[in-house]
Amino acid sequence: MKKLLLSTLILLSNLACAQGNLQFNQVKLVTSTETVPVGKVWKIESVIYNIAATASGYQASNGSCNSSTYESTSIEIAGVPTKVGQGTQAASYSNLQYTHSYTILPLWIPAGTTLSGGTCLNKISVIEFNIIP
Repeated sequence: MKKLLLSTLILLSNLACAQGNLQFNQVKLVTSTETVPVGKVWKIESVIYNIAATASGYQASNGSCNSSTYESTSIEIAGVPTKVGQGTQAASYSNLQYTHSYTILPLWIPAGTTLSGGTCLNKISVIEFNIIP
C-alpha cells in the first residue's frame, strides 16, 4: 500500500511540474521582422538565401546584398546576428580575421523573441506551435 501511495504522489508531482504540450499551429515564411506571439513557440527549420554562386564568388539575385558581410547572410534573433547552418566560415572585417561558428538548425525560440533576416535572406522557414498547458 505504501508503494502505491508513493508511486501516486511521484506521478502527481511530475504532472504538477509539467510545462505544457506543443500543438502544431502553422508553417510560416518570415520575410520581415516578426515577434513570436504569447503562448507560442517557433521552430526555425531553414533559410532561403537571396544569393547565387557565380564563378567569382556569390552574387545577390536582386543586387542588394553583400554576401561577404556577416550580418547580411545571418538571421537576427532578438537583435543579435546569428549564422545558421553547419561548420565555420572565416571572414575578414577591417583587416582582422574572425571565424564564425554556425548555429545548427533547427533552432527553437520562445514567445516575445523577435526574428528577422539579413539583406541576403529571402525567407526564414518557421513552424509555429501553440503551448497547451
